[in-house]
Amino acid sequence: MQYMALLAGDESEFPEPGSDEMNSLLAEYGAFGESAAEAIAAGDALAPTATAATIRTGDGGPLVTDGPFAEVTEAVGGFYVLEAETLDDAIDLARRIPAARDGWVAVRPLAGWWDHGAAADEAAAAAGEDTTGQDRFLALTYGKEGQAAVHGTPEWDEIAAAHWRFVEDNRPAVLAGGALHPVDTTTTVREADGEVLVTDGPFTEAAEITGGFYVLRAADRDAAVRLASAIPTGPGGAVEVRPIRVFG
Repeated sequence: MQYMALLAGDESEFPEPGSDEMNSLLAEYGAFGESAAEAIAAGDALAPTATAATIRTGDGGPLVTDGPFAEVTEAVGGFYVLEAETLDDAIDLARRIPAARDGWVAVRPLAGWWDHGAAADEAAAAAGEDTTGQDRFLALTYGKEGQAAVHGTPEWDEIAAAHWRFVEDNRPAVLAGGALHPVDTTTTVREADGEVLVTDGPFTEAAEITGGFYVLRAADRDAAVRLASAIPTGPGGAVEVRPIRVFG
């Protein structure tokens, strides 16, 4: 089984790049990555929310605004895609992620995870496209949860077909993608008063929730936003685009 672990914390308390605190934190994540390497299918840190762009569907076409989808104190700062036999195994992994100590980790089962990296490279080579130096971006989709979020329903099949068309139409730029099971399958792991707490449900309640995500590559954020504007979200949906952070 595959799970997405969203990592979040108080962005104002994140250590400064290059500081001893940041170097220490990166060492902790490196240690987790080494010890859990067999269980990590993917994972990245995200640039600060100030670098985000949000795309909302509107009658006149996509509406793009600077900033994250929602203004919150506890900002998503990274993610993992984890391989685990059971939810308990995924929770045990989440307990070891530093964000569980400094903020929270939301563990949610994936209805599907697709690594398109090899196909994207082949498509880029066939088109003569040089992807050297392009940046990577995480695109999180948001919307009101309905039958389209339930795997196996006709509504799910319809939106899934639209997503596959998006992938096929943009093959050189789509590196990976994932679809999430409904939000009530979420388990949140966080530390409080020195004790790790595991609770059912997301850390924060919201009318519109994350339904899936893509890892994209593009020359810059503007190009990533244009690409993400074509992601199907349904009426009233939105996509948040965040640069993937590279350290070193």
